[in-house]
This record gives sequence, structure tokens and C-alpha cells, in this order.
Amino acid sequence: MVRFLTSVAVVLVLSACANNSATRVTEYLDPETAVTIRAVAAPIVFSHDAPELAANARDYLSAGLVEVNNMGKRVHYLALVSWSTIDRQRPGATPPAIPGRVELLIAGKAHEFSPVTHEPRTLGIGAAPFRPASGYTGESWYRLSVDDLRALSADPPGRVTLTDDASNRVEFDLWRSATEELREFVRDVPDAPKAEAPRR
Repeated sequence: MVRFLTSVAVVLVLSACANNSATRVTEYLDPETAVTIRAVAAPIVFSHDAPELAANARDYLSAGLVEVNNMGKRVHYLALVSWSTIDRQRPGATPPAIPGRVELLIAGKAHEFSPVTHEPRTLGIGAAPFRPASGYTGESWYRLSVDDLRALSADPPGRVTLTDDASNRVEFDLWRSATEELREFVRDVPDAPKAEAPRR
């Protein structure tokens, strides 16, 4: 009886581990665009405090990795989704910071990315991931190389800095990590094809 219960316990633990691993990355055929979408199940979340407005007033950025696979052609993106718990109707409330140029500290070096779009449907994504149930204010999408993905998952940034056209900077600090999701996502990303050597 003891052996039986022990065996059951081991099976349950292994099943739980498998289920947890499986939910770190989602993959589905987009019903609107008919391309295969692969994304982290939970994004990294960064926050920017606004104590001048309320005790727990914050703007947030959800940062998630997405792969768009169109008949074998894989393109990878970083999605930054802006949302907030701040009541913008209040006197003195500033407009939310919509992601534009973004600076990430990857492997100890600052990397700046510019958005390729603010509308994911132009990338083949009909059902946009990472949007909150409420408080959504906007989003931007950035194309990443395979090297960017691997560096990002190996050393996830603890801060995101947004820069607007007037060079104003807004910093968002880590609020919730998603390290395992990033690593699980990158684990199944194929290496970038090597350029052919020129013929002589």
C-alpha cells in the first residue's frame, strides 16, 4: 500500500511538472490570419510608480516574446503592451507612456530598439496576446534576432526605458519576472541560418 501511494505521488508530481512546463509557452493557429503563433504564456511585467497621483498608482508594461510562423518562415518579436491603474480623468494626471523607442539592458549592454508597428495584425497576428482585461493604453512591436532572443532569455532585463521623440525618458522597473517562460520559449527557437561563404 505504501509503495502504491508513493508511486501515485511520484506520478502526480511529474504530471504537475509537465503541466507547468507546457503552460509556459502557448502555440496556436491564428483563426483570423491562418499563421502559427507561438508566445510566452506569461509576460514579464514592469511598472512605473506615480505616487503623486495615488498611493498605488502605477503604469505597467507587459513584455512578451512572440514567434510568427508563416509556412516555415519564422519571425520573432518583442511585444510591449502598455496598461495602467491610473485614472487619467483626475486633475494633474499625465498621459500614459506609449512604447516607442525602447532601451533594454541585455548581457550588460544597452540595446535600443524601434517599433516596427503598433498594430499586431500587420504582422499576421489577429488575436493580440498580453492585453489586460482593463486599463489598456497601447502597444508596440519590435523585431528581434535569434541572438537577441538568446541574450534576453539568458539575462532578462530588470528595467525598461522608453524614449519619446523629444528624448524624454521614462523608466519602468521589474514588477514580475517570467524567466522560465523566456527560457522555455527560446529553447525551441532554431538557430539563425548561417550566411553562405562567397564563391571564388
